[in-house]
This record gives sequence, structure tokens and C-alpha cells, in this order.
Amino acid sequence: MKKLLLSCLLGLGVGAHAQLNYVGDFEEATNVGQYAQFGGGTIAAAAACSGTLGGQLAIGGTVTQTGWMVLNDVLEEEFGKINNGQEAAISFNYKKAAGVTGTLYAAVFTYVAASNAWNIEYVSTGTVLGSAAITTCTQKTGIIPAGKMQPGQSYGYGAWFVPSGSTTGNVFVDDLSIVQQSVTAVPACTTFTNPTSGAVLPSGTNTFTWPAVATAVNYIVTVGTTPGGNDVFGGVVAGTSQNVALAPNTTYYATVTPWNTVGEAVGCTGITFTTNNVVSYCGPLTSSAPTAVAPIKSMNFAGTTKTSDATATTIGAFPAYEDFTTTIFEVKDNVTSLPLTVLGTTNGNPVNGWAMSVFIDWNSDGDFDDAGESYFNTTATMIRKVNLPDNPISLTGNIAIPAGTSYGQKRMRVKYNFSGTAIHTSLVSACAQMGNGQAEDYTINYQQFLAVDDLNKSNVSVYPNPFTDVVKISDIKGVKSINIVDASGRTVKTLAPAAELNLGHLKSGMYFVNLQYADGSVKTVKSIKK
Repeated sequence: MKKLLLSCLLGLGVGAHAQLNYVGDFEEATNVGQYAQFGGGTIAAAAACSGTLGGQLAIGGTVTQTGWMVLNDVLEEEFGKINNGQEAAISFNYKKAAGVTGTLYAAVFTYVAASNAWNIEYVSTGTVLGSAAITTCTQKTGIIPAGKMQPGQSYGYGAWFVPSGSTTGNVFVDDLSIVQQSVTAVPACTTFTNPTSGAVLPSGTNTFTWPAVATAVNYIVTVGTTPGGNDVFGGVVAGTSQNVALAPNTTYYATVTPWNTVGEAVGCTGITFTTNNVVSYCGPLTSSAPTAVAPIKSMNFAGTTKTSDATATTIGAFPAYEDFTTTIFEVKDNVTSLPLTVLGTTNGNPVNGWAMSVFIDWNSDGDFDDAGESYFNTTATMIRKVNLPDNPISLTGNIAIPAGTSYGQKRMRVKYNFSGTAIHTSLVSACAQMGNGQAEDYTINYQQFLAVDDLNKSNVSVYPNPFTDVVKISDIKGVKSINIVDASGRTVKTLAPAAELNLGHLKSGMYFVNLQYADGSVKTVKSIKK
């Protein structure tokens, strides 16, 4: 049976307060709405650590992550209204068969109504399980920090297992428990670590940060051009950072006030700072699942492929953000749009969907917030693939260049993440923190077409077209390498400069012959293989 204890503690001069203490023990097997399973598994007697039933996790085939969780959205009267957002200890008992290896986590999940799916909100430190059988039920406990579960919202909590290699077999969990810290007083004050009072910041988007306060759930942040003002930013932040766009050569005032269900911190002081003309961009970005990140393997744009992680084969402990701004994509003004392809790692599960979004600061003002600077970042426009066992997966979209764009270098941010039918929140804006995906920054050098060198390159031809086996290049002067890219954006062959290329081994279809010049420019010619 399900167990819910609401401890009411009375103290002299202190009102009553509640402590959440809930155990899902699988004994009500018919109450299918109380539990959720993903990846593969059943409620079974063999999984019991107490009582007669427990949760079995079946590992094998395409199962690359699996778990059991207790849902508070269907227990809202009992669980959701008691949740105070404080630190919580999640624990469960587990055992496993011999040969099953991987990492076991205590986790919190959030429900996304638009896509009718659950996303991982937070995971504890994992426990690595070796191949030996565990026949005696062992307890796993993880601490969920304050603020990771917001009051009144729908969550699930429980066990999450990521197997390693091609492991198969069963893991068993039982007695999924949550105990939440009670709170009787308002939180203490905190202060900004960035910016500090008197600092001079670059203009553009800046990331404001502050230390967490033990019993705080949210933080009330204001940024304004007058003391105590919020004309630049004013809102409640769930976390310890906030991106704020700042104008150049301006004096600002900012405050951060911790909050919990008892009330706001008292007597917190603000800071003042100024900005200069230097432009910055929001970051660094972090991940809500840092040990289960799906990295970008490569990105192709303007006929050039940048390989960022050639060795990744599945999700794991990868950085949520990587800075490749030293990689420059040459773009000329004789084109109005260009294809961009992201090759992303997956966990191989055909049920999951993966999507990308792109952001380019075309007007060089230090943010990605202006018209025409966001691509594929809404549910209606996102580039997403699902029901494919592909690993890696290829996502291609067309990047339109806004009319009137000035020449010069532009910052480009590419984001890749798991997504349901409703776009994942990490893909909506350039500054949003990542889920279990990755973001990468690059540089675009937007220049005028038909400079002196371009005139010479414009006369270069690739023939015959279509071709059968051999492609000829009329002039290879200045070419340092040649890339052959298929229609999906994947580089299928890299060659040394030569006037004749034997491509008879390629399948029939459309290809792009990219001539990489020593000066960093690229000439791309579309060719058809018969």
C-alpha cells in the first residue's frame, strides 16, 4: 500500500510546519497511475525488497536508460500541495542479476503536458554497479537540493539506471521514498558573485550569479537603471543564475532576495555597476543531466564540416557547452540562405526524439534576441527526428541571412537536445540552460562576394555534371583539400588537391564538392552521381 506521513511539529512560539515523507512500495499493483516506468520493466514479485511486489527493470536490446518513478501529479492532494521546494532525500532499495553493469541514480522528473512526456529535472551522484550479482537489497540515497522541486508543480521521483555497453538482465527496485526538509523561517540573504558592486561589465547579455541559500526555493531578482528599479529585469528565478541584456555605457542597480514558502529574506542590500562598449554573450551554459549528455559530433555549414567529437558513441559525461569560436565559416553576400547540418549522438532508442536550434547575432549587438536571429526554436519550426534507431542522427535546416546584414564576424550558437513533440525548453532561447544535450559556439565571417581572389575562384568548374566515376576540376591553384559532402551534410570523403577525382564508389545521388582554399575560403559545387 502507499504510505504518506505528514508530520506536524508544534513548538513554543513557532507555528505548525509540514514535512513530506512518502514511500511508493509497489504493493498497490493495480494503481497504475501512481507509478510510471520507462525503458522496459514490470511490477513483479521477484523485485520485492519488502512486502510482496517491487519494480523490475529489464535491460537489453535498444534499452539505454530505464527507471521507475512515483508520480505526484496523480497524488496532488497528498504530495503536490505538501511539497515546499526544500532539500529532499530520495532513496530506494535495489538488487540486480549478475552481468548487469551501469550507473544507478536517484532522480527527479518533470511532466511536460504539451508533449505528454517526462523529462529528467535533476539526478543525484550515481552509483556504479559492477558485473557481480547483488542479491541482498541495498539502499541508494541521493540528495535533491532546495529549489529543484518548485511548490505546486508536478514531479516524479525514483530510480534511473543507465546500463553500460551491451549489458542485459534485470535490476530490481523497491520502496521508492522521499523525505523533504521542513522550513519554519525565511531564508538568509545572499549577494551577487557576478557582477560585484562597482564592477564594469561588457554590454550585451551578461550572466548574473549568486550563491545558493540553504532554505531558499526561489530568488527575486531586479535589475534597473534607478536604485531599486526593475525596468531592465524583474522576476522570480528558480536557480542561482539569470541572463540579463545590458546596454553600453549605462549605470545599473541590482538586488537578489531569497524566498521560500515562509517568506522573503529581510534586509538584503543591492549593488550598483556600469557597462562599457565591449560586447559579451550569455554563458557558460550548464546541463540538468551532466552525466547523461548527448554530444554534437560535427556541424556542417557553408560547405565546411567541423568535427567536435569524433569518438562519442552514446550519452555520457560530456560538457554542456563548447567554445569553437576560433572556427570561422566564410559566408559571402552572394547567397541569401545556406544549409546547416548537425550530426548528434543519441542513445539509440527509437522512441526518443532529438532536435536542434540555431542562433546568430547578425547585427553584432551581443545577443541573439533580434528579429531573424533565431532558427528552429519553436514547436512549429523545430528540426526534429524521432522513431529512428540512428546513432548519430542527422538534422538539417536552412539558415536565411537577413537583408541588410553588415559585413564582419558574427557569433553563431548551435544547440542540440532531446525533445518531445513540444520543443524542449533548452532549445527555445540561446541562453537557456541545456537538458541532456550540448551547445556549441562558432564564428561566421560575412564578406562581400567577388573580391580579387573570388573572381579567380569563380571561374573554376567541376565537370562533367552529372558524372559516372570521375570528376574533373579545371583549376586547383590555392586548394589545400577537397571534401565530398552528401545531401544530409555528412562528409563522405576528404581528398588531397587533384585535377581528377575518382568517385566511382559513391552511391547515386546529389553531392557537394567543397574546394577548401588555403586562405580559408570555400567554393562549393553541387554535383550529381549517376
